[in-house]
Amino acid sequence: MNGASAGWAEAEAMSKATRRPRRGPASGIFDMAATYPTAGPSASGRGARRRIACGMRLLWVLLFLVPAVHAQTVRLAIPLDRGGPVRAGLDARAVAEMTAVALTGVGHLAASQAGVSNWYVPVVIGGWGGYLGARAATEPRFLADLGLTGEALGRSARDTALLSAGAVVAMGAYGAVNGSLRVEPSLVPLLVLYPAWGLTQQLLVQGFVTRHLDAAGLPAVAVVPLSAATFGSVHLPNLPLTAATTTLGGAFAGLYLRDGNVWPLGVAHGALGTLFYVWVLDRDPWDEFTGRE
Repeated sequence: MNGASAGWAEAEAMSKATRRPRRGPASGIFDMAATYPTAGPSASGRGARRRIACGMRLLWVLLFLVPAVHAQTVRLAIPLDRGGPVRAGLDARAVAEMTAVALTGVGHLAASQAGVSNWYVPVVIGGWGGYLGARAATEPRFLADLGLTGEALGRSARDTALLSAGAVVAMGAYGAVNGSLRVEPSLVPLLVLYPAWGLTQQLLVQGFVTRHLDAAGLPAVAVVPLSAATFGSVHLPNLPLTAATTTLGGAFAGLYLRDGNVWPLGVAHGALGTLFYVWVLDRDPWDEFTGRE
C-alpha cells in the first residue's frame, strides 16, 4: 500500500509540474465585459478568431442579400399607450441591419469569453466600415443620414460637452473618495485611440437602432429606453459598467433624435469610457490593452 501511495503521489506531482497554467480573466479597454474567464490554449484562440471572421462574412450576407431578396415591409404591432397599438413599419433592410447589430453585440460577448476582444474590435471596425463604404458609394446621403454630418454639429457638440462635463465631475468625485482619481501618461494614447471604437459603437446603436426605430414611427418615450437597453446590454455582466452605459445610452439617444449627429457622441464615448476605467473601476486600461498586466 505504501508503494502504491508513493506512486500516486509521484504521478500527481508530475501532472502538476507539466500542467499548463490557467490564464486570468479577460480584460482590456476594449473588453467591456471584462469579467469572463479566458480560453486556455492558443489553438482555441485561433479557432475563435476564425469563427469571428466567418461571423463577419455572415453579417455581410445578412446586410446585403436579405434586403435584396426580401424587400417587403415587416409590420410590428407594439402596444405603447391606452389608445391601442401603434403600427410601426420596418423594411427588410432595417430589420437586417438591426439584426446584424445584435449579432455584433453577441459576438463581442463571445470574444470576451474567448479572450480575443482586442482582436475582435478592429475586425468589427473594418467589417462595418466596409459596409458603410459600400453603401455610401451608391447612396450619397447614407453617411449623413447615419449622423456622420456637419448638420447641427455645433449644438450637438455643445450639449454633449455639457453632459460629459457633468459625468467627468461625478466620476472625479467618485475617484477622489475611493482613492482612484489619478492622471497618468497612458491616458493620452487611449484618449486618442478609444474614440474610434466609441464612434463605431455609437454608429451601430444610434445609426442602425435608434434611427430605424424612430423612422418606424415609435415615439421617443419608446425609442430612448430601447436604445439605452441595447447599448447597456453589450457591457454585461459588469453591472457598474452596464448601469453607467445604459444611463449614458439614454442621454445619447435623446441627443441623436434631436440633432441627428453622431460625431460628438463617439468622441465623448471614448473619453468617458477611458476615464471610467481609471477613476471608477480603478484599472489601467493601457497596460491591459497592451498585455502588460
